[in-house]
Amino acid sequence: MRHLFSGRARGLLWFDPLRLRCHTLGKGLLADKLGASCPFRGLSGCSIEQLHFAMSRRPQRMRALLLLLLALLAGPLKAADPVLAPSGTLRAAYIVTNVAQARLDPATGNVSGVIADVARELARRADVPVMIMPMPTAAAVIEAVRSGADIGFVAPNPQRTGLVLYSQTYMLVQQSALVRADSPLRSVNELDRPGQVIGINTDDSVGVWLQQHLTAARARATPDYTLRDAVRWLKNGEVIAFAGGRQRLASATRDVSGLRMLDDNFYGVPQAVAVPLERPDRLQLINSALADMRSSGFLADSVARSGIEGLSVAPADGR
Repeated sequence: MRHLFSGRARGLLWFDPLRLRCHTLGKGLLADKLGASCPFRGLSGCSIEQLHFAMSRRPQRMRALLLLLLALLAGPLKAADPVLAPSGTLRAAYIVTNVAQARLDPATGNVSGVIADVARELARRADVPVMIMPMPTAAAVIEAVRSGADIGFVAPNPQRTGLVLYSQTYMLVQQSALVRADSPLRSVNELDRPGQVIGINTDDSVGVWLQQHLTAARARATPDYTLRDAVRWLKNGEVIAFAGGRQRLASATRDVSGLRMLDDNFYGVPQAVAVPLERPDRLQLINSALADMRSSGFLADSVARSGIEGLSVAPADGR
């Protein structure tokens, strides 16, 4: 265990590097004396990313103290891994709106899902803590990797070539489309017809794929990943379908009536781990770890545990 404070406050909060958890101790300590004003009250059992989340929800006067604590936790508790995590903490970026990657609990800040499992397993193997960082878009994940994050979870596509290095594909995310409940369309194979417009999200992999493969229909893009534009366009008849990952489309519109998902899929979007261009050594390490996670059943167990529709482990030669 690692104590973060000395003197009378020593028992206030300590960090367990094996479990990556903070713990408060006993009665009669500073946390109890300060009562509700203590910035660390309620943080017992929190992880590093949960502490970062909690910091954003505390009163402004406590942020400086929490920031100091976060810096202490994020610092190297053991020798840094010079290849995977030179800073001593594995910094992993992912797309927060992509539930196929992970879910962020708004109440606790905990990140769960396949990318969280993979990031934590990589960190465990390197014997370093991990910080999982939510980013709004795939472009933001790429930029994070280029500017300081150790790894990023993203789908490679031609628009992202040459910006980072990509690992082998570890997972496939099936892509389909929403249509109106009264639509005669039953299959994605019926969408590419003259005069038809298909809605997509800007920088979404299936959108890039459709723009390359459509021969008769036209794609219309929106940066709105909440799918408010998608619902409005579908209900107004401005598009005949809106394409995206099955789980993302279903989750974002579960409370919307009058829509349904097509039964089949366009294809499975490959998911990979991105690393900076200058780190081929890191890429080699990650590829080896992913291959082991696949052969050991780790990835299959993670996909099953996620409960996300339309996910599958990529085959060993998947690229």
